[in-house]
Amino acid sequence: MSTEIPSTIDRLSPSWIRRSRSGTKKSAKEADSRPTTSNGLLSPESASASSASEDSRSARSARSDRRPSIREMVNRLRSPSSASLASNKSQDVDFSEVENWFYGFRKYNQLVTTKISPDRAYPSSEFSKATKALTKNLGGQFIHGLPEATFDLSLLWCPAGTLTRKTDGNEPSWSWTAYDGPVNFPFDHTSCPDYYKIPRTETELFRSEIVNFHIGPAKDPYTIRREKGEKLRMKLPSWFHAPRGSDSSIESNTLRFTAATISADRFRADPLVCEEEGVMVKQLHCSELSNDQNQHCGVFMEGPSILEPSEDGPFEFILLSRNLRAKHDEDTRKPRVPTMHPPGTPVWDGERFVWDLEVTDFDETLYAPGPWKMLNVMLIKWVGDHAVRLAVARIHEDAWNAESPVRKEIVLR
Repeated sequence: MSTEIPSTIDRLSPSWIRRSRSGTKKSAKEADSRPTTSNGLLSPESASASSASEDSRSARSARSDRRPSIREMVNRLRSPSSASLASNKSQDVDFSEVENWFYGFRKYNQLVTTKISPDRAYPSSEFSKATKALTKNLGGQFIHGLPEATFDLSLLWCPAGTLTRKTDGNEPSWSWTAYDGPVNFPFDHTSCPDYYKIPRTETELFRSEIVNFHIGPAKDPYTIRREKGEKLRMKLPSWFHAPRGSDSSIESNTLRFTAATISADRFRADPLVCEEEGVMVKQLHCSELSNDQNQHCGVFMEGPSILEPSEDGPFEFILLSRNLRAKHDEDTRKPRVPTMHPPGTPVWDGERFVWDLEVTDFDETLYAPGPWKMLNVMLIKWVGDHAVRLAVARIHEDAWNAESPVRKEIVLR
């Protein structure tokens, strides 16, 4: 089976993801005034156009009956200097002055997003040198390229371009190291400047929903040793110190944990497209997520394993974590580092995060906003007695609870 993601909407092909609906009746005037995508689907009313000096962009859902899903930032961010637009390749990652895992994961994110994954440089001496420095200075191992100290953040990697599954089979589906191609970390709170002005004493920025992650065989697993320090501003569930296996390399491609789950059968994903002056430029690696009542309840970050028509499964969403929903600060400057991003679900333009547009996470006329309402979930497919990761998504808590979630033992490979 081919592992390259097709460029058309047909790649959203498991039974729970259906093609966009184009049968909604519209007046002739409406139909004539709205552009058509490359798939022949009418785009909805235009979102506010970008007023950035770089170019004129907008992004829309491929659906014809949807409110705009990409909008301008609520507060206009100040224009960056010309130095801010430097190529990713010029961004050197320095690990010499990293003091804690808040800054450590930010540097890791930058290295993986701008150098290692785009250059298909895993494994490599550069990555090995960086991980040894982080381990020496901050503690914790790296398991299939993911730092165990910040394991919850590490699992939220997303495709930033076309990914292909490596053929050697040595890396598990839950790590970006199993794929060739660029990835990023759009929900990394350590790389979001809008969070920095929130006092440390006021609140945490990220909450995990998983008590323990285990690596290896069920009888004697190794427990992932996550960082619990206040500086990382992550809250972990209350838990006791379970017995820990002594060797994290034994069956290390098997990840075990208990999580709340819902069936994915009642959801659909509709890809978002980026337009310039009414002409589709490209399809984003991000989609609207809607339930079976046609209610926009989340965002689906396209995954590398959603490839060809498939009726196997079953498919489920599993709850991993949640981020604090912060407001945009009008005084925030666009950083030079391309991996720094605004809060919410940012838009990746192929080289960096866009600072004048944001994804609408859900329909605020149907779901109430709240500081912890958006859930970070993973789409999995069961294959016998274990599951494989397909993608990451965000779902509003009310839409999640409406599906009557149940807790299950998850075995990911």
